[in-house]
Amino acid sequence: MYRILLVGGGTAGHVEPALAVGDWLLNSREESIDIACEFIGTRGGIENDLVPAAGLKLHHIVKSPLPRRITPGAFLWPLKFVTAFLQALSIIRSADLVLGFGGYVSAPCYLAARFAKVPIFVHEANALPGWANKLGAKFAAEILIAFSSTSSMGPGFKSAKLVGMPIREEIFVISKLSKSERAKNWGDTYRELGIDRSKRTIFVFGGSLGANSINRAVADALPELLNSGYNIIHSVGKGNVLPEALPGYLPLAYVGNMAEMYIASDLIISRGGAVSCAEIDASNSFALIVPLAIGNGEQIANAQELIAKGSAQICLNVDFTGKWILANVEGLMAKAIAWKAESRATQREPAAAMIGKLVLKNLAGRSK
Repeated sequence: MYRILLVGGGTAGHVEPALAVGDWLLNSREESIDIACEFIGTRGGIENDLVPAAGLKLHHIVKSPLPRRITPGAFLWPLKFVTAFLQALSIIRSADLVLGFGGYVSAPCYLAARFAKVPIFVHEANALPGWANKLGAKFAAEILIAFSSTSSMGPGFKSAKLVGMPIREEIFVISKLSKSERAKNWGDTYRELGIDRSKRTIFVFGGSLGANSINRAVADALPELLNSGYNIIHSVGKGNVLPEALPGYLPLAYVGNMAEMYIASDLIISRGGAVSCAEIDASNSFALIVPLAIGNGEQIANAQELIAKGSAQICLNVDFTGKWILANVEGLMAKAIAWKAESRATQREPAAAMIGKLVLKNLAGRSK
C-alpha cells in the first residue's frame, strides 16, 4: 500500500483542496493501486473538523507560523519550527509521497520530506506564492499552480504545471445543470432554508473563519436591504457571535454545502481566497470580491481572472461599509442577474483529477 500524506491547515483554503485530491485518489480512480491518504495539520485549525469528517487520519504538529514582525514571541519561533520539523519527520519517514498545499504547516513538512528523501508535490493555490511553497518548490518533484500568472513568480515556478484549484466535485456539477435542473435545486434549497424564493438573494461569506469587517458592514446595511426586498444568507464564520435570524435574513456559523448556496444566490459577496475564487468561477456565479487587507496582496491577484472575464467586481476592504453596500447593491445585482442568465458549461478537467493522475504516475514506477 502506498501512503500519501496531504499537508495543509489553519483555514479551509488549505484543507479543502487537499481533501478534494484525497477523495479523488481514494474513490475516483480506475487504476488498481492501493493507496492510503492521511493528513498533517495542527490542533487549532479547521482541519480538526473537516479531516475526520472526510474519514482520513489526522496527524498534528506544533503550529509554527513565520513571524511577520518582531515581538517577544518571535524569539520562540526557531524552537517551535524545529519541534514541528522533528514531529513531521517522525510522521513522514514511512510515507511514499508528500502533497503540500501551502500554509505554515507545510514548511516543516517539506523540509522533513526532503531530509527523509520522500518525493514532494507542491500545489500553490494563490496567484502570489507564499513563503512555504517557495521553499518547497526548491526541491519538489512536481510544482502545480492554480493561476497561470503564478508561473512568472520566480524561477521556482517557471516550469510549474497549470492544473487549477482542486474543489469539491459538487461545485463542478453546478455548471453542467440544465436550467430546469437548476430551478429544481434552487426551489429545494429555498424550501430547506425557509426563505422567500420570489426575492433576490445575496450570499455573504468571509471564509471558514468569517470576516469581522464584512460582518459589520452587512449588519449596518441589513435593515435597508431587507426593506428593499432582498434575502440575505450570511455565513458569519465559526467563533463569531451568530446574529438573530429575521424574515429574509438567515445567519449561519458555517456552510457545509456551498454548492446549494451558489445555486440559491443571485449575488455573492466574498473574500478573495483562492478556493472562493475557484468555486465562484466553476459555479458560473457573479461576485463582489472584498479582499483581505493583510498578506502579500494575493487576494487581489486571485480575483483578477474573474474581473477580466466579467464575473466579478472588487471593493477594497477599507471602502467596504454599509453605506457602500446600499449605494452599489442595485448595480451589482443587475450585473449578477445578467451574468447568470447566460449558460457557460465548464469543460476543463477538474484539478483534483489532474493532480491525482500525476500522483499515480509518480507511484507507478515504484514497486511495493
